[in-house]
Amino acid sequence: MSKLMNVTCDNCGAQYRISSRGEMNCRFCGSKVYLNDKDFKNYLKTRDEMLIKDKFNNDSIMTDGDVIGFYRDYSFKYSFDVDGNILVYDVSAIYNESNKDIYVGASNIIFAFNNEKDYNNYLSNRKITFPSADIKKLEKYLPKVVFNGQTKDGKYIVVLDKDENVYPLEIFNVGLNPRTTAWVISRLENLGCLLEFNNIGMNKLSIDDIFINPKTHELYLYGNWENVTDSTENYLKSIRSIAKSIPVNAVAPKMYDEFLDSEPENNAYDDFKKWDEVIVKGFGGHNFNKFDYL
Repeated sequence: MSKLMNVTCDNCGAQYRISSRGEMNCRFCGSKVYLNDKDFKNYLKTRDEMLIKDKFNNDSIMTDGDVIGFYRDYSFKYSFDVDGNILVYDVSAIYNESNKDIYVGASNIIFAFNNEKDYNNYLSNRKITFPSADIKKLEKYLPKVVFNGQTKDGKYIVVLDKDENVYPLEIFNVGLNPRTTAWVISRLENLGCLLEFNNIGMNKLSIDDIFINPKTHELYLYGNWENVTDSTENYLKSIRSIAKSIPVNAVAPKMYDEFLDSEPENNAYDDFKKWDEVIVKGFGGHNFNKFDYL
């Protein structure tokens, strides 16, 4: 952030950064504020200095690569034969679920489904309508399919594009500070409101379906779109189960444990409101805290 201005995000309390496009970006929750010359009517020099001094450094911060060395240190080649075309990907981890295998690399995620029904459901269920006031640009946190097809051995693969600094939540399942797991819950609750807005929910959501950027506090719901339903109740229950499966290395506020042990509210909006009370009263407000794994 330029020393000439100190603007904090209304959503999470972190400082905004200026990008090369002149946007004020919150790196920790994804919110954006767009500024124009009217905003700097009496401070045009300040505006120019912000753009010159901040923009290049902040663009690089937004995409600063593999901060934990997960892809750099553990990568290997994996290939798929699709209609005689050999597709080769760098892979750093493979997760096995009952209906699919998940291959995670630096720039791609591949879901290899065992049956055509789940494959087709995954592709068709991602049609999402976004609210007009979508300041977080939530589309970024949903799957972006770059290839799909059937392999020679009878699998059905879906290839997603992914930023390098995005990791499976599973690899952080080693004991986190409650403030860090609280951030994960907040992001899941936020995406739950998007599902509610579209009148859909999910069954069988698991930790393997969720990916995170620990540097920027962003969460991506890439998996489980084959299990879309017409109710968010199961999704909201899954949030609690996933959060409880992550060990905490410090004492959590009482309200935190009470929320995880509670039944979900009737809809995602009310559930998010209930969780927000935990953030405000249990954790002292929407203040950014560094991901404690880094």
